[in-house]
Amino acid sequence: MCGRFTSTEDKEKIIKLFPNSEVLNYAHKSYNISPSNIVNIIYEKNHKLLIDTFIWSYSFFSKQNNVTQFVINARIETINDKYLFKESFTKRKCLIIANGYYEWKNINNQKQPYLISIPRNELLFFGGIWREEIRDNKKMNVVCIITKEANENLSHIHNRMPLIMSHNEGLDFLNDNENEFLHKNKSIIEDDLDFYPVSKIVNNPKNNDENCLKEISL
Repeated sequence: MCGRFTSTEDKEKIIKLFPNSEVLNYAHKSYNISPSNIVNIIYEKNHKLLIDTFIWSYSFFSKQNNVTQFVINARIETINDKYLFKESFTKRKCLIIANGYYEWKNINNQKQPYLISIPRNELLFFGGIWREEIRDNKKMNVVCIITKEANENLSHIHNRMPLIMSHNEGLDFLNDNENEFLHKNKSIIEDDLDFYPVSKIVNNPKNNDENCLKEISL
């Protein structure tokens, strides 16, 4: 799964990459984004490319547990079959702006966080889906990150990873009306992904500064 990530890119760079876009909102840098936080996304609406901030998590009412539950990831393998995701994947794809994500590896019965990113924390995008929900009598747009099976280089850390893509792949994804990404095995930038251990300060989402990105020795 993907439960934490970083997004530290300046708005100006995003605008240069997507010159025909309109910026509605853009959140400040964040080094430790957690579920229910605001995230920067790119999506199309009425044939216009928009940059905005949405809430990270879908919600649904579980009749079995009689409680509202939240989902932050959607598996690419089953996204087109799940009632919660199918319409969003068909009609409302989006890109989540990121620079890397955190994953935890079990080492000697201790969970050690790793930062997975392109060297120097260069810009990348997660494939996502979005929809409108009503929470506490307020309309809000929410987003869910699409995940896939981790590649060989990363599977020893965790068996899942976000659907990662480059700028050009992201544009293709937004216009993927035939859902070809369901059958795409690998992004052109996956081989560039690197990883290193970071401090356990990232375990607490209240810790949100550059120290979260620093490599540590094990």
